[in-house]
Amino acid sequence: MEYWDILGFAAVLVGLTGFFAFGKIQRRILFLVAILGFIVYSIIRPIYPVAVLMFIVLGYYFYGIYKASKSKSSIKLLEVEFDNNYIVEFIKNYKRDIYNYFPFYEPHKSHKCFLLMRDMNLAGILITSINGDIMTIEVDYTKPMYRDTEIGSYIYKQNPGYFKKLGVNKLIAKSFHKGHSRFLRKMGFEQTYFDNQLFFVKNLD
Repeated sequence: MEYWDILGFAAVLVGLTGFFAFGKIQRRILFLVAILGFIVYSIIRPIYPVAVLMFIVLGYYFYGIYKASKSKSSIKLLEVEFDNNYIVEFIKNYKRDIYNYFPFYEPHKSHKCFLLMRDMNLAGILITSINGDIMTIEVDYTKPMYRDTEIGSYIYKQNPGYFKKLGVNKLIAKSFHKGHSRFLRKMGFEQTYFDNQLFFVKNLD
């Protein structure tokens, strides 16, 4: 086996890994790396029919991304009671991962709870508490396969009026996970002190 064959096998391995990746962005990156690896390998060997095929696959890949960017997902927030069966079962099923991000969460009847629906599929949950015009985000969790910020952008950037209808002018959240902190910053939250505690804060315009 020659050194360049290692590149071919590596491209296969990366492509297979893409099938098992949870996030949409992760899958796209892995598939793109695999395609480019095959193209380089097939040109160096050379195996021109494979190279032509890979260029066709690359074109189809970018066409798929373009088509996906033009189609809008249907995202909805459905308010439910704190003891709603969907909420209870969802937390039970994803308990380990939820508490990895929100280790101090405790259910309470005063919480305002939402189901995050994407294309009529239950993608996640949003659990909050409201005190005056301030909403504290207790849990904001989506399934791994939906972590592409599309739902977050819909909630926090495109529809702030939804919260304002509830009398909310400020959103605050504590973060105990680096990934959650990065997400909050992307959603326009700023880390600052609030009531002598460090929170991520977003003022609703």
